[in-house]
Amino acid sequence: MTKDVKPSRRQRQAAETQLEILGAARRLFAEQGYGATLLTDIAREAGVAVQTIYASLGSKKAIVMAMVDLVDREAGVGAIAARIQSSKKPAEILEDGVLITRLLNERCGDILSGLRSAAAVEPDAAAAWAEGQRRHRAGRKVIARRLAALGAIRSGVTEEEAAVVIGILTSFDSWTTLVIDHHWSFDRSQSWIVSTLKRMLFK
Repeated sequence: MTKDVKPSRRQRQAAETQLEILGAARRLFAEQGYGATLLTDIAREAGVAVQTIYASLGSKKAIVMAMVDLVDREAGVGAIAARIQSSKKPAEILEDGVLITRLLNERCGDILSGLRSAAAVEPDAAAAWAEGQRRHRAGRKVIARRLAALGAIRSGVTEEEAAVVIGILTSFDSWTTLVIDHHWSFDRSQSWIVSTLKRMLFK
């Protein structure tokens, strides 16, 4: 049996530096946009040298791609996804699937909104947004597959159709419409999405 190896002091410092850089980039991207933010701006905001950014994360493109992983970490996607994979209760699986997207939008809406806006004109932001959308598609397919395996999906609805419905109702656009356009709370939005999906998908 192997023991867990604790990160060294240098590794912890490197991780902290990365978070400081990402935090600085996050603030600047939200305030002035991705295109208008230079590496020198990020370095100044983070209190590090530009060379430190290159050594820690890499180019500006690497920073914006790292934002995708940051979003997943802040939303706790890994732990919730593990629950979805192990649960044998359809309601819990569906509720956890909606919870993931709630947390992504509630905790990281500034990042998602910034990437979505910049994607139209900035190839790096477009690549990061596309990766986020790929993960969303993969996640909804996992949920639909688990529900189908448990025999929870109503007759006449295919697994593929269930994945599409889940994807639409838990998308960034759906959350934005409910929370921003209609001024619903995240609690109300989450409850409505869950109840609507149950009515549409469950037997």
